[in-house]
Amino acid sequence: MSVVGTLIYQYLPLVVAFFILQKIVAVFKRRWELQWTFKKFPGPRPHFLWGNMKELTGDYAGLVRMADLAHLYSGAYPAWTGPADAQLVAVKSETARVVLAGADPKDEFSYALMRPWIGDGLLLSSGKKWDRTRRLLTPAFHVDILKNYVSTFGTCSRVLVEKWRKSTKAEEIFHHISLLTLDSMMQCLFGFHSNCQNEKTRHPYIQGVYEVSDLIVKRIFNPLHHFNFIYFYLSSNGRKFQSACDAIHQHSERIIRERRQLMSTEKPGDRNIDFLDILLTAKDSDGVGLTDKEIRDEVDTFMFEGHDSTASTISWCLYNLAKYPDVQKKCRAEILEHIGKGKEITWSDLNKIRYTTMAINESMRLYPAVPLLSRCLARDATLPDGRTVPKGVRVAISLFAVHRDPEVWDNPHEFDPERFTPEKNVSSIYHLPFSIGPRNCIGMQFALTQVKVVICEVLRNFHLDLEPGKEAQPESMLILRSKNGVYLNIKPL
Repeated sequence: MSVVGTLIYQYLPLVVAFFILQKIVAVFKRRWELQWTFKKFPGPRPHFLWGNMKELTGDYAGLVRMADLAHLYSGAYPAWTGPADAQLVAVKSETARVVLAGADPKDEFSYALMRPWIGDGLLLSSGKKWDRTRRLLTPAFHVDILKNYVSTFGTCSRVLVEKWRKSTKAEEIFHHISLLTLDSMMQCLFGFHSNCQNEKTRHPYIQGVYEVSDLIVKRIFNPLHHFNFIYFYLSSNGRKFQSACDAIHQHSERIIRERRQLMSTEKPGDRNIDFLDILLTAKDSDGVGLTDKEIRDEVDTFMFEGHDSTASTISWCLYNLAKYPDVQKKCRAEILEHIGKGKEITWSDLNKIRYTTMAINESMRLYPAVPLLSRCLARDATLPDGRTVPKGVRVAISLFAVHRDPEVWDNPHEFDPERFTPEKNVSSIYHLPFSIGPRNCIGMQFALTQVKVVICEVLRNFHLDLEPGKEAQPESMLILRSKNGVYLNIKPL
């Protein structure tokens, strides 16, 4: 054996031992730093290795437990997700208001896994880039633009209605609603008619969105896959994820190129302006527009944020209407009175269905589509009780808990649309399914408009009943889904 080989053989165990010792020291150092940071925030005792992950789970029991702990720990407490990682969980509206008051970026730890898909779009960007993009995108959600989408929402909803007329058994509705929202998003984003609700073979873009959404959830729950090298080079899921992202990006880029060509030849007024038109023509105060890469990121971000979260909102609303037949009956009567049976729904019609809107708000209170928000504080934040959360701390806000606070809501776990009568004027700091503050959901009115149109189309065509023995089980997986699906019996009127 050579001298070099002998030295390596002799000293390699020492090098490995030193490396391991470094890592152990780093873990203890980080743990001590976090314990010092959270010294004024008592919380549930963590296990040394897995922290509080076994008790603060994403299922219904875990979400309720997260809310119940608010009473023990003054509305905010640390939750450990391992031996050297923790975040502050905020479960009171007053605390949420303080955290959401600034334009702090999303928690990169929680959201970075989506970056290969949605890039540095509005959801993940921060600082001056986020501020500039937010201002450029705001005109895309002006009321005059939203009015044009009502017809599209109605057309896509009627495709669903025709499918459900043929139903002979209980349907798992989340899948159908997700296809509906994808269909309408494709048309509203860039005027693309995918026919995805009926086609058995999905368009590559639609298939890509489905695969990426599913794979992100799987990656979140596999800690080894959080390491890019392991995920993208050593796992089949990582390769599938990259392939699906490539298909999505290629389609978006092609659509952007084709729209640029169309805009250079068409005359003003030839068609309604859509989201992509506004992205392509938007310019800041210096006369600079968005690059094709920035436009692609915004299109992909809006697709991610819009289709699954809206599908969740609609599905849980239909579930609650099936569960509470008296509310369903009252909503249907209002819809038939103010809109009618066969008339195409218009923008002005949506202002007439006040009780139905109350029922939608109550459903979003109990089952917010995004049950957990996460921020990384860019500045020290002083809570209402005087405690200060230092800059750099990750804060998770449980909307599920905020919306079920017994100090704000009477009988908080019960479904009662009367909470949202105009006279009660519920404050946005207590009911915040679209968040609040500078980084609230820019597409809130877009989503609410679609939810109202779909609910109206379904209720004026069908009676909904729960499927016995298949009660939905809420589970937080990026958005609020049901662990066992959302099954309803759908009976034509």
